[in-house]
Amino acid sequence: MASEVGVWSQVNADGSVSQTATTMSSSLSSMGSTESKTTIDVDGFLQLMVAEMQNQDPLEPTDNSKYMAQLATFTQVEATTEMNDNQIKQTASNLVGKYVIMKTSTNNDGFVGGKVDYWEEISDVLYLGIGDKLYDINDLDTVMDDEYFDVWSAQ
Repeated sequence: MASEVGVWSQVNADGSVSQTATTMSSSLSSMGSTESKTTIDVDGFLQLMVAEMQNQDPLEPTDNSKYMAQLATFTQVEATTEMNDNQIKQTASNLVGKYVIMKTSTNNDGFVGGKVDYWEEISDVLYLGIGDKLYDINDLDTVMDDEYFDVWSAQ
């Protein structure tokens, strides 16, 4: 991730102005986030916004409408992300009981098939349970009906 430099001016008690420079990546990592540096949760976003407000130039403060626009945009992105996560979980639920073919590097021909028994989320990754193994839902190749699966598995 490319670091962005932020420069904040602060008026000291004696009337002098001091400037502080920091990188955006160091600001984000100092918040104690366990997620990757490319993601930020609501708390992190609000902490960053409060820090920006506290460290802005008092002679040229940022317009409040800009803060509201940032918050609205962040809220929309978060809602879209949550909707996407829910849609993926709904897709996984719909696959339970269906026959699927999964791409795999452990099988000689690169594919394994079977009936999805359940799905499970581990560390924000969805897995399909087929037999006694878990497969990443991103490795899903084909969803098929019973007859097609019988023909495919007989090969």
